[in-house]
Amino acid sequence: MGTFGTGPFSSDGALDFLDNVAERPPQQHAVVLRHMFGYVLANRDLLWREFFPDEVVAAAALVAATLPGGERLQHRLSEVSDSSAVKLPEPVSDLAASALEALHFVAGPGGPWHQGWTTETDRVEAQQTIDNLSAILGAATERGGESGHPIRTCR
Repeated sequence: MGTFGTGPFSSDGALDFLDNVAERPPQQHAVVLRHMFGYVLANRDLLWREFFPDEVVAAAALVAATLPGGERLQHRLSEVSDSSAVKLPEPVSDLAASALEALHFVAGPGGPWHQGWTTETDRVEAQQTIDNLSAILGAATERGGESGHPIRTCR
């Protein structure tokens, strides 16, 4: 049986995803994330077969860690992995909108991320994780990408 925690990097699936990213050269990390979010959003029916909620949450957290407000995520990342091998070499605010949309898909109200928590404490902590990630990513989409133009999200 695997480990599954309420933090963005607190499950075996999330750690496996981080390892997968770390195996790539740093300049490819954003490409991996861009591909993942695109794949998740284009293939929602493959949830639980080709990708899992904890992997999507971890990917969204990697993006959020590069943005204003993501400092605690950077610290948490350094506790669970060699953060220099997995972190993004620069902020990727252009990924915030797709990360937020993928996060809402797997962890929106009643979404699969929220199913199966066995205690009220875990349920509340899992919701706080998603609320924090959503706030960081949402603020980035409202500020706009590097171009300064607002990024629109589907809700």
